[in-house]
Amino acid sequence: MRINRVGGKINDALMKMDRWPLWILFPILLAAIMAPILVLGEGSVFDYHDQWDEVMMSMVFSAKHMGDGLEIWPEMMGGINPSGLQPAAALFVPLYRFLPAFWAFVTQYAVMVTAGFLGMYLCVKELTGSSFLSLIAAGCFCMLPHLPIYGLSAVGIPLAAYGFLRLWKGKNLLPSYGILVFYGLTSNLVLTGYVVLGFWAAGTVVSFLRRRKWGMLAGGFALLTAVYVWMNRNLFWELFLGRKEYVSHREEMVTYAMPFWKTVWEVFTSSAQHAPSLHRYLILPIVVSLLLGAVCYQKMERESRKRLILAGAGLFLLFGIALFYGFCRWSPVVDCKNSLHGFLHYFQMERFYWVYPAGWYLETALCCSVWWGMKGKGKLSSLLLSPAFQLCAIAAVMMPTLQLIKENSYLYRNVNQYNNGSGITGYISWESYYAEDLMQQLEDAIGRDMSTYRVAHLGICPAPALMHGFYTVDGYSNNYPLEYKHRFRQVIAKELEKNLQSRLYFDEWGSRCYLFNNVTGNAWMLGKDSEVVYEELELDMEALQELGCEYLFSCGVIKNAQELGLSLMGCYETDIGYWRVWLYGLGQEQPPDDPAVG
Repeated sequence: MRINRVGGKINDALMKMDRWPLWILFPILLAAIMAPILVLGEGSVFDYHDQWDEVMMSMVFSAKHMGDGLEIWPEMMGGINPSGLQPAAALFVPLYRFLPAFWAFVTQYAVMVTAGFLGMYLCVKELTGSSFLSLIAAGCFCMLPHLPIYGLSAVGIPLAAYGFLRLWKGKNLLPSYGILVFYGLTSNLVLTGYVVLGFWAAGTVVSFLRRRKWGMLAGGFALLTAVYVWMNRNLFWELFLGRKEYVSHREEMVTYAMPFWKTVWEVFTSSAQHAPSLHRYLILPIVVSLLLGAVCYQKMERESRKRLILAGAGLFLLFGIALFYGFCRWSPVVDCKNSLHGFLHYFQMERFYWVYPAGWYLETALCCSVWWGMKGKGKLSSLLLSPAFQLCAIAAVMMPTLQLIKENSYLYRNVNQYNNGSGITGYISWESYYAEDLMQQLEDAIGRDMSTYRVAHLGICPAPALMHGFYTVDGYSNNYPLEYKHRFRQVIAKELEKNLQSRLYFDEWGSRCYLFNNVTGNAWMLGKDSEVVYEELELDMEALQELGCEYLFSCGVIKNAQELGLSLMGCYETDIGYWRVWLYGLGQEQPPDDPAVG
């Protein structure tokens, strides 16, 4: 009897705590996440792929040219239209104007973590009423390795969902509209904006059909649409008014078909590019919970039934998103898409999977909420449905997922980096990637105003040079003139003929306008340990000079530099920098005793 009384007191205390505002624990989590980054400074590590090499440039140059009215930004690819460097989250651009790029990026990350946690917490709390479930889901969600440079495109979806739920219930009109404006300014229309608008429109229609007060939802849809239209007005002018500044290189993009069911299964279990959800170990518990709920449906209270139905619909929706992805990559659909022109040719409709990180943790919380707070009849059912037992069971079920999140989180990586350094971890830090000291050595070696000449890169990403202030003929853009792609291709035409993989990568995608070749293929992350030697390199140097290029940054020695009219000016590296750069000048004969010869 005494044990039962103690157990009852524990359960009563847990249910009381479940009504507490447990979001107040978030500052502790945020401090833990940010502490190693603040200690390491520019020695911090994040994913660099499709973040530091592309979208970072769009943020930096958008900030640099903010309000100057230039129709062409001169730094990259011989001059590029602003539409070729469209920022992923416009509200964060001023950070890069007034702060050093690294600290602007870290600030953006802190905002992303905060919005992700609070959005998930509030959304789960609204759906389930449980502070414990809200805390668990929010803590997992904000620790996922999202790419900060994309702002709240994926991370802000729970926050937008919370705004929807409040308007659905006719509450908090102004705060909910404020959330929508904030989300619209910190997300990207072509990444997730159209997805959120699509779900919002569907919810508005359901509200109308159910004869609820749907005006607030319609107002929210109109407001978010207006924000996106304004922020992407050039895109809409192109689509609806035919105001096209140039033919995009995306017209030559080729989409490849994928095996339908294999693709569906891979997306359903593992998500896809730039939408890390790490949810694979949650699928079986979710399915088991729903099946048990179906068996016990008649014995459930009304609220539990509602949540069970909502959780079942959620799983159906998540599987439907995977099916839609497979459909978009299905051979007949791909063939049709490749035959089209303009926006429909290159638009990636399958990005609905960006909902996955938010969707799977909302789904987990909903499934747990089906049983949370239920009362059991008999000793066994009372034990199984007790808050203490359920929290232990949730912890056990979540353990494999928590391990995955830990190993992939930026917190783990930066603590590991602090303890061991890149020599052991293999991570590439900000200061190593952008290699400011190395870039300064190259600038000093050339000894000219960087705006008076352009450089190209061989086996090296152009982003560090661009960040330092060099002007380049190469670059990474998802929307630049097709005419420039063709001019650049002349430089590497003979090398592409030798390497099928590089030729297809450049011709059928082409967003990376780099000096691909037969020796290193389409590699661009060849650091100082790569020991690359270029032999019989066939680049059209006249075509390269016509693009304005006067210097070449190579990851390795070029054996036939003299034949190409290249003059070696030195080889540079630093202890911290990831790269070793062989600096060549174009249009000059190489001295016979040059160490690059022979």
